[in-house]
Amino acid sequence: MFRTYVDHGVAAAWGTAEATVFFVVPDLWTSWLALHNPRRGFATTISALAGALAGGATNYLVTQRMSPDETEETLAAIPGISKTMIADVERELDEKGWSALVLGPTRGVPYKIYARTLAHGNASFARFMALSVPARMGRFLAVTGGVGALGKLADRRGCSSKTKSLLFVGGWAAFYTWYFTAGPGKLGRSR
Repeated sequence: MFRTYVDHGVAAAWGTAEATVFFVVPDLWTSWLALHNPRRGFATTISALAGALAGGATNYLVTQRMSPDETEETLAAIPGISKTMIADVERELDEKGWSALVLGPTRGVPYKIYARTLAHGNASFARFMALSVPARMGRFLAVTGGVGALGKLADRRGCSSKTKSLLFVGGWAAFYTWYFTAGPGKLGRSR
């Protein structure tokens, strides 16, 4: 029982942190759990979502009390976010509206930038919160489910728990290496 509380507590705290200032997604935690026990990993996606919603709400409400320049400087100081990426999100929201919020995080664009931009645009807080559910949960489920399926496949192939763990760490290390050198985190900084 204690392990369940820890699993969910970590997922919720991580979801909150990543929706505000942290730069590593809570999917890392939920997928780690799913690697060894898919049901356990999937259960924590709800807690990660709750934390992300709390962080998104906090981000939105705090942002409204700050100037756009202040919030831009704060976000641009976070690894993987640049002023160009922030400007791209502003443009995307102008062109695509609310669908940008739902689709952006699935492409590796940080949710926190959408929260900031929508707050400064005085967008509906209720609508922001409602659309944050699919914006966050879609990716949480896809990543957690994908890693859970790979974990089961590795089990059927006779991989040890240690081998699965090493592959997991290597996969996430490769993802973040790509993200900060060639992916959205780098593209935003290089323009």
